This record gives sequence, structure tokens and C-alpha cells, in this order.
Amino acid sequence: MQVTLEQVHDIVNSNDGNHNVHTTSFSKIQSTSYRCAFEDSRFYDELTRHHGNSCTASQTCYHIALCDSDRSYLLLVSPLGSSGTATPPAPITLPALSTLLSKILDNTAVPVPRPVAHDVSGGEGKWDFGWLLLRVPNSSRTHPLTSSLASVRPSLSPRQLARVELRLGTHLRALHGITNDWFGIPMDKPTPDPLIVPTFTTLFTSQTGEGAEECGEDMTPYSWQDTFVLQLEELLEQVCGNANARKTVPSLDIDNLRLSLCRAMGSFLFDDVEMPRLIWVTGNEEDVIVSLNPGKDGGGTTHEEGAEADIAYILPTFRRALWGDPLMEAWFLPPGPTTAINEGYFDGEEDGTLIVLPRHKTKRTWYTVYLALLVLAEEVSQEGEVSNKETVRWARSILPECVEILKSAPCY
Repeated sequence: MQVTLEQVHDIVNSNDGNHNVHTTSFSKIQSTSYRCAFEDSRFYDELTRHHGNSCTASQTCYHIALCDSDRSYLLLVSPLGSSGTATPPAPITLPALSTLLSKILDNTAVPVPRPVAHDVSGGEGKWDFGWLLLRVPNSSRTHPLTSSLASVRPSLSPRQLARVELRLGTHLRALHGITNDWFGIPMDKPTPDPLIVPTFTTLFTSQTGEGAEECGEDMTPYSWQDTFVLQLEELLEQVCGNANARKTVPSLDIDNLRLSLCRAMGSFLFDDVEMPRLIWVTGNEEDVIVSLNPGKDGGGTTHEEGAEADIAYILPTFRRALWGDPLMEAWFLPPGPTTAINEGYFDGEEDGTLIVLPRHKTKRTWYTVYLALLVLAEEVSQEGEVSNKETVRWARSILPECVEILKSAPCY
């Protein structure tokens, strides 16, 4: 899937409001990483940065800067018809992503790019891809390839870093404040057809297995446990249910993993999540674009103590987002977020944490399994040899360890 400068001109000119715009730069955003760590010191404290495809292998992002203008855009593209062949569980569609970003903008102060237009029809043969054009907020000309939090972290002062991380924690809490009526993958429709609001009778029959066919209702989206287990099983099938399974995770004990999952389900481990909340799932430091501006006195370079650091915007990497449990965020991978992120998330509450009971720690281990499987599923979908990227090495290492932990992990 190749996007040309001519196609970019066509898309931007048709939607910018100025039909004579010219681009000064058109670049593919390829940097990404996972802030993956685990309590066991035998594993990485933090993965080093690398260059490669995003978590969603079926999507590519381009940054577009315009000549003689403070406007800049992001262009997300996906192969036409990718929704039918995407790695299960399928990422949300471009129209659904547009709807989700608009919902974030309408309900929070989180600086995500604003949807301008999208087309998944191919434009009567003009494009062999679907696209979503997004306006970068705050007229920011900060380039995402050089200004991500992962890139600028080493050069930030402790004060600057604390400010950015506090703001990040606040934004995460705001995202989790957006709620929904059902669990699962965000869609571009208000409610997932043909779901019906459950009644006491249908709820009872769904639990007992009686009358499911008669009532015609799929109750899965009304239970986080059912939704999560279904997504997890789809990933397991994608990663381990084919001839490349041994190459993917040679030492993964699937039988023991499923045995632990049955025990967790029997204890209703995941059913303490009653409200579907928006979770980013794969968000990481490469997705957070930082702006550095001179201090109030107007002096000094951007990296000096007087420079103000803030989050310019967040890349629209929400294609693996879910309505689910906030504890599932990659930011909450053990050993947990930084002190500043945690303080921002809990609004200054001392010792705030999402892990209160032993069962919460067990759930977090299951969510680590999910993320690791998602990393490997994206690799398998490339129809080649499993690569040696840091994220893939982390996933292959952490899965067997999680299986061992889950054998005796408490569900109370």
C-alpha cells in the first residue's frame, strides 16, 4: 500500500477549504514502542525504542505540513477491505475511529487530532486504500518523529518531565471517564445492532442457557468477562492455532493457560467491571507528542530549565481501543506508571492505585497476556517469519512467565 504526494495533495485540497495548498513535508510515522515492564527482575525494566510498524499493522500514519500555513494534518490509511481480513480481534474501522475521536473531543480536554473527512470507498478508483484526514490541534507544527515523549525524555529536566507526566495522567483519567452502554470494540454506530437492552427475563435465560435462540439476543457485550474472554480466545487462535505456533511462542503451555482461564471465569474474576470505559489499550510514550516553548521570561533554549514542556497532542493510535476495564491500559503494566502519571491520574490522591485486592493483580497479569498476544498476532498477520523486534522478544518472554504466575494466582 503506497501513498503518493499527488494523492495527499488531492485529499488535503479537497478538504482544507483552500484549494491551492502546498505541502512542505509529507512523512510516514513509523516510530513506536511499548513501555513494557514486569515485576520479575529477570525481564526488561523498559523496552528500548525501535523503528517499525505500529501495533496495528494494517494502518499507516502520515504527517503533513502545509506551506505558508500554521495548519498541519495527519493522514491515516488502511488497505481497502482490510476489515474483513484484519487480525482478529479486528481493529476498529476508520469511520469508527473518526466517531471515537470526535467523542473524545466533545467530552474531554484531551488533545487528540480532530477528524476532518474520511473515505473508505476508494474514491471511484482514485485510491487503493481507505483514509481518515485529521487536523492537528493547537496549530502545532511539532513533528511527531522528533518530539514524542520517548524521544525527548532524556533531554527534559525533572521539572519538565513531571509536568508532562502529570498532564498525561490527567488525560488518561479523562479518557477513562468516557463511558458506554456495552463492552467491546468501538463502532461507528450509536449501539451495536441487533442488541436489545436486557430485561430480567432475558438476563436469566442467558445465564441458564435457556431461551437464547428464542430471544435472539447476544448478551456478550453486556459482560466484561464474556467480552474479554472472547477477545483473548480469538488472539490465542490467531497466535497458536496455525502451523507457525511453535515459531511464535515455542514454550507457551496453552493447556495450562486455558485451565487457569477456566478457573478465573469460574470465580467471575473479570465481572467486577460494571461500567464500560474507554481504554486506549496500546498507548505508549511514542504516541505522546511534546511541545517545548520558551519560559515566561522569553529567554533560554527549549531544553533549558526555563522552557515550558507540555503535551501538544496525542497521536490517534486508538485502533485497538476497547470499552472495558481501565486496568487493561499498557500504562499500568507492572511495575505501574511513574509517580507523576499516577498523581495526575488520581488527581493528587496519595498512594492511589487501581490494584486494591489480590484479584486485581491477577487481572493485570491476564491483561499482560492479552497485550503480548496482540503483539504476536500482529506479527503473525504479516505472513512471514516472526521478527526479532524488542516488542516481539518481550512478548515471547513474558507469556510463559505469565502462565506460571496464573497457575496459582488468587481470584479473590
